[in-house]
Amino acid sequence: MGAILFLGAFLICCLVRDASSDAQAALLPEIARACSPRVEVHGDRVVVFDASGLGRVIGTPEEIGREVQALAAGQGLTVRVALAPTRAGAWLLAHAHPGVTVVDAAQMKKQIGALSLDSLRSLGTGLVDSRRSLGTGPVDSRRALEGEIETLRRWGLKTLGQVAALPRSGVHTRLGWAGVRLHQAALGEDADPLVPAGIAPAFLERMQLEWPIEGLEPLAFVLSRQLEALSISLERADRGAIAITTSLRLVTRTTHERTLTLPAPMRDARTLRTLILLDLESHPPPAGIDAVTVSVEVAPGRITQGSLLERAYPAAEHLTTLMARLRALAGESRVNAPAVLDTHDARDVGMQPFAVTPACPVARPAVSAPDAAAPCVALRRFRLPIAARVMVERGSPVRVMPATSAIPAGRVIDRAGPWRSSGRWWTAGRANWDRDEWDVELSGGGCYRLVRDRANGNWAIEGEID
Repeated sequence: MGAILFLGAFLICCLVRDASSDAQAALLPEIARACSPRVEVHGDRVVVFDASGLGRVIGTPEEIGREVQALAAGQGLTVRVALAPTRAGAWLLAHAHPGVTVVDAAQMKKQIGALSLDSLRSLGTGLVDSRRSLGTGPVDSRRALEGEIETLRRWGLKTLGQVAALPRSGVHTRLGWAGVRLHQAALGEDADPLVPAGIAPAFLERMQLEWPIEGLEPLAFVLSRQLEALSISLERADRGAIAITTSLRLVTRTTHERTLTLPAPMRDARTLRTLILLDLESHPPPAGIDAVTVSVEVAPGRITQGSLLERAYPAAEHLTTLMARLRALAGESRVNAPAVLDTHDARDVGMQPFAVTPACPVARPAVSAPDAAAPCVALRRFRLPIAARVMVERGSPVRVMPATSAIPAGRVIDRAGPWRSSGRWWTAGRANWDRDEWDVELSGGGCYRLVRDRANGNWAIEGEID
């Protein structure tokens, strides 16, 4: 049997694709959406849509059916079209009759009643294929449907008109809710409303250039037009961009693509353009540009509420732009927030994306006056340790001579240590460490962290103690 498409009187369209058809299954919902925005998809062979209002555009129900059939034929699909007041009636008539079938409310029950009992088997393709309808899981629903139809056959029933003539209360007593659903279908009644499938709109802008462009300045004008259109679309949909992908098709027939992940949903066109240009400044395209495509992944719009009692935090757009400028200036690996790493090596420094979040108030325990007056000591580590020569007596440093004049040489007037630490010995010489650490106070002023590498005996000043 060819693909089946049926329309209800309000109007519903169901399209069932022939399994042997060469046409793609994705064409079925596309044909339905070309006629109506309210589309309900049942697997890869059946599509239902509400065709109400097509009469003002196309004409009579017969003309609507022929136009839909011609549209499907243009895509290589063989379809059946039925127009009826209800979805169940149109479903049964479309599966039973080829071509275009049109019935009104007065004719529907008569035509459905003339169908054989086997017509109910078509309901198993999706109309009653649910846990709520047959009381079983999706795996056993078709088997349960066959069992109910076989029960009706043993009662001597042959047509749907005979099924419709049964009292519904008696059907419910003997067959339960599954029998009631079949009884409703035999009368052409819809047990469930049409539930249209939501379609996520694609936020994408593409521009084909008449002449190739080179450099970021002409590209900025192209991006401005595209991002302004995207900004309007995002504002209407109450969405914000959380990731933006810029795809540049080059004259070399290659594609230069960059993706930016944003810390918060945003839709300001100028901010998005600045972020894209700063990223392309660090990763420029290697050739001229023929086409520009900008697409965004979206999330619900950001809702913020200010407070009169808390400090105002910078907007996500301004913060993201600032971080992008700093990365372009200093390098991507040099700008971010510090992160604690799972290691015993205190020298390791981790990085994570920087974001300003309101701090949660923390209840602090009350302290006594002597504890409150206790000094706070902190170690400021140097980005690069400073080499030093150290005189040692009885295993302890007594004089330090740094390799730079920024730290004056002098005697050690006080010291604490050593603290021995080692690790990563299992890496066979890769990033392992074994050293002694001292905290020393020099006669020239200042307290420093002094480190001795036990593998080679070298000394270094690792940081200053404040």
